[in-house]
Amino acid sequence: MDEMQYAFLDEFGDNRFNFNHEHVSTHFIVVSILLKDSNKEMVESKLEQIRDSYFHSGEFETHILEENPIQAIQLLNDIKDLPFSVWAYVIDKRKTREDFGIMHKTPFLKYVNRAIYDDLSLSFEQLDLVADDQEEKQFIGGFRKYIKTRNIPDLFDYSTFGFNNSQSDLLLQLAKLMIRILAENCDKTQYSEQYRSFFKIIKSRISAINLLPHDYKNFLVDFPTEKQNSRYDEVIIRQAVNLAYQYIEKHRKSEEEDERLRIDFLKFLLFNLKENPDEYVYTEEVLDNLNAIRDIKMNPHYFRSNIVSKLRDSGVIIASSKKGYKLPVCLNDLYDFVNLSSLTIHPMLQRIAKCRDQILETTNHEIDILEPKEYGYLKKIIEMEKMRI
Repeated sequence: MDEMQYAFLDEFGDNRFNFNHEHVSTHFIVVSILLKDSNKEMVESKLEQIRDSYFHSGEFETHILEENPIQAIQLLNDIKDLPFSVWAYVIDKRKTREDFGIMHKTPFLKYVNRAIYDDLSLSFEQLDLVADDQEEKQFIGGFRKYIKTRNIPDLFDYSTFGFNNSQSDLLLQLAKLMIRILAENCDKTQYSEQYRSFFKIIKSRISAINLLPHDYKNFLVDFPTEKQNSRYDEVIIRQAVNLAYQYIEKHRKSEEEDERLRIDFLKFLLFNLKENPDEYVYTEEVLDNLNAIRDIKMNPHYFRSNIVSKLRDSGVIIASSKKGYKLPVCLNDLYDFVNLSSLTIHPMLQRIAKCRDQILETTNHEIDILEPKEYGYLKKIIEMEKMRI
């Protein structure tokens, strides 16, 4: 049985839908701080030391982000190497209203409950959920009841997936800090120009940011359109994102470990597309993210062969270059993939051709190693290349 993991939850936003009002949030965000049971005591001890060096109130104060951004950067640098992960859900309330006609808190919270429960329960076999019982929360209170109706505890009233009355004020405060940073990016009531500086520091701790509802248009906001071939860019983004979402939806109930890894990889690429559409993610960073909450660490060869290749075999479009992986947003991203692949394909074809020619010459053309039917396509490619030359 895998080691128990904790998820320390916090939420941001309201359940109102009159976006003309100044203080109505455009987004609802749920953040969970994930960490293993074996790391919990150490992380709490480190957080206590960090908190005491910055604050005198006995808790992490989120207003440091607005009032003292330089000190906030120092604080985040002190936190970023601790062994925890951020798993977040960012729900665009404007889209839930537009797509589903949701304009009231009851159907909205039902939608959020179901979406988050389905994702977490499929991603984690064991998860001890923790929330602040002292605060009135719009989502978490209902989420607690929602989970109880779907998970049966054992004789000791313990559930392998549920709220088991665990507590940690420090880790809940960390969740509050992380959610505030995410809110500064997406919600009109919290937007801050400092977000980029903060996010760059904590990015390595983020395992997934799930954007809901699923819609490729989430990735077109503020995307530059003055680039060469820009008329094709939306088509490329739409196809890449929709194929990624289709794969996630098709396989989201799979219990196969590699399938869960593929889904987590796609979620990470979607997250990176939203944050840095022009940037590739290095393989090392991808592996750090995928291995963060797993006991058995995956190596680069296994990742390329069993995760990336299988996704591409299924039709998912993933661009790659020497700088790593990304979902494509323009033709140049696709050319990067073709160029990188050609560096391997062309030399291998040349080697096969030379080997074939040697054997043909030695056997007076009696043996052609490409004669078997299954090599017909290779034979055609090599002969076409000779004709071209």
